[in-house]
This record gives sequence, C-alpha cells and structure tokens, in this order.
Amino acid sequence: MKLTIEQVVVIALLCWMIYALFVRIRAAVHGWRLPEPSLAPGQLEMYQGQAFREICRRATSPGPNVVMTGYFTERGWNRADAMRILAEPLKHNLIKVKGWRFGRYSVTRKGWAEYESKFIWTGGEGVHISSATGGFVVANVNSDHSIAHGGFGNRTNGSEIPHQRLIEALRSDADTATSDEAVRAREYADDLAAAVAEQDADRTARILGRINTLLATATAAFTLTRELLPGS
Repeated sequence: MKLTIEQVVVIALLCWMIYALFVRIRAAVHGWRLPEPSLAPGQLEMYQGQAFREICRRATSPGPNVVMTGYFTERGWNRADAMRILAEPLKHNLIKVKGWRFGRYSVTRKGWAEYESKFIWTGGEGVHISSATGGFVVANVNSDHSIAHGGFGNRTNGSEIPHQRLIEALRSDADTATSDEAVRAREYADDLAAAVAEQDADRTARILGRINTLLATATAAFTLTRELLPGS
C-alpha cells in the first residue's frame, strides 16, 4: 500500500511523540529517589571534562553506546553526582543518554568534534565545559612548558618534569595498581591537573608531596611514575 505524504507526516509525528514520551519517562525514572549529592559544586566543572573524555575514549567514535556505571562507582560518584556532572555535556548535545537503564551514553558528532579538537590534539586534561559558552575552555595544563615544581624528587637527569608526563604516568600506572592505590593515583592525577590549571603553586606542591608518599608505600606498580620521581 502506497502512503500519501500526509500519512507519512502523521506517522513521523506519532513516532516523535512516542520517543519524546519515552525520554520523559526515562528522565523521571533516572531521577527517582536520588541520593544526596556527595560532590561540592566547585568540583563539578573539573569532573565534567574528565567524564566526557572517558565516554569518548570508550566509544572510540560517534554513535556507539558505552556503559559508564562501573566508572562512576570507581570514582565514588553516586547517581546524583553523575547526573550533575553530565548535565552540561547533555545540555550542549555533546553526548546522549541511550537505552532505558541508567549510565548508558553515546557521543554525538558535535561531541566527537570537540573531543578531537580539544582533547586528542591538545591533550586537554584541564578542559572544562562552560555552561556560559556552551563549549570548552582549554587550560594550558598539558603544555610541555608546564613544569612540575615543588615537593621533592621532581628532577630526572637534571631536567624538570612536565606536569603532563607525571599525570599520564600516574593514570597509566593506576591500571595495574591495587584498587585502593589506583583510586588514590587517579585522584592525585586529577588534583594535580586542576592545581596546574589554577596556577596554584602551593596546592601543586602539596599534591606532589602526596604522590611521593603514595610511591613510598605502594606495591610494585607505578613503574612509569617512579621513573619520573626516582627519589621517591
């Protein structure tokens, strides 16, 4: 049976209405009985870029669905925290919620373009999503000229260590560390990236001290980090 243009339009409108209803019901279910948020408002901006980058890494391209519930648990974020952190990427159509169950997302073409330009090519560890501009503000955290001062053991072969190398080493070593050490390593890497972005020398020095303390008590993991901080 051949459909008329009017019938096609009506069917398309019905499909759109059904999908819109599904989205509203899903949002209501995901927001039902949320726990109390555990993150301070000032932490959200930093975590937005981190969570968005992780979704892109797992997706590897626009479109595929990724499950982030394990990542949220690993970071210690409850459902309310995760929804607040991803509110801006969703608002600006950088990612989409997929399926019925909580924690499933995909990257949009717009989001992937942002990821390629702001993360892949510039290594944007210090990227934050701005609700005012609807885009990214890139802090020069990962520049080779951003040097790790403060603490001790911050020199290798007489040259100072770029912060980005230390951040990347911590995150790589966390993949083979014990659960508790991995959580601390990722936390210190995130804190160091934030401190450098804020150009807070005192905070940077404190975090470098914590990293050295971690290395002094850690297991056989952290080979990459120890190569940068051999005095730990």
